[in-house]
Amino acid sequence: MGEQRSVLPLRVLGVDPGSVRTGWGVVEQQGRTIRFCAGGVLTAPGFRALPERLRVIYSGLVDVIHTWKPQVLSLEKAFLAYNVQSAFRLGEARGVVLLAGAQAGIRLVEYSPAEIKTAVVGYGRAEKHQVQRAVLTLLGGEAKLGAGGLPVSQDATDALAAAICHLHTVRFAAQVQEVKR
Repeated sequence: MGEQRSVLPLRVLGVDPGSVRTGWGVVEQQGRTIRFCAGGVLTAPGFRALPERLRVIYSGLVDVIHTWKPQVLSLEKAFLAYNVQSAFRLGEARGVVLLAGAQAGIRLVEYSPAEIKTAVVGYGRAEKHQVQRAVLTLLGGEAKLGAGGLPVSQDATDALAAAICHLHTVRFAAQVQEVKR
């Protein structure tokens, strides 16, 4: 008789950091099913000083982590920006995200933009609208957009893509291990 294993759900918080808008999304996988839990955008008005914007991002993420209790925080690795000042701001926002996750004691994972796009869309150079469409399809379709359903913001769907990437990566690694046995 085949071995029966109880599979606990894996809850992942994906984050798309930015110094003005930080997208976040929580998904949960039970077996082969990925379920949308929550998502949104932490908005720190751009006219505020950078330390205040970072405080808004940090406290918002602490609240999200406290509410949804993810086991993993997944975010996009830093990439090269055309503008040095923008790269610095992105790095500072990423630092706040990493701090919130580390202080909560959850596992932190990072994926390159190409890894996230490949895991979600199947093509590492996909455009933002293609990533958004794929995320919406994977989580139940555009019929669930807005009004308490899936977030409309590309910042939030980019964050959900980072979370889905981790779930797909974990599933693939498990399948490879099964084949090796």
